[in-house]
Amino acid sequence: MRNAATDGLAPAVSSISAAADLLPFDAEALFGVLHFRLHSAEQARKRRMWFGGRLFNRFSGQSADYIPLSGPHLRQVSSAAGIEAPEFIVARGQYELRVDYAQRAYDALKGQVGAAAE
Repeated sequence: MRNAATDGLAPAVSSISAAADLLPFDAEALFGVLHFRLHSAEQARKRRMWFGGRLFNRFSGQSADYIPLSGPHLRQVSSAAGIEAPEFIVARGQYELRVDYAQRAYDALKGQVGAAAE
């Protein structure tokens, strides 16, 4: 009985999450997402120095070299980094972007978000 309430919400939450991946972010929200993902990649980089950390990274799916992004968000990040997005990117696709490219977009967005805040 206790699981019945949460089991019924799982498909709804999953579909909301999938729909959110299709919507583009504004510059501030994209900056926040990149900040979080780059921080996660940095933590994964620190963890990979010891066996337990590598094991944690493997099971959690975190990478020190790549960050996960949906198709629309990858296009936005590519644009912010000054890179032309490849033609094969589709809206419902899930992709991994190298951390150095994500950092380039993050730095560019930092200037935009900082200028907008002033």
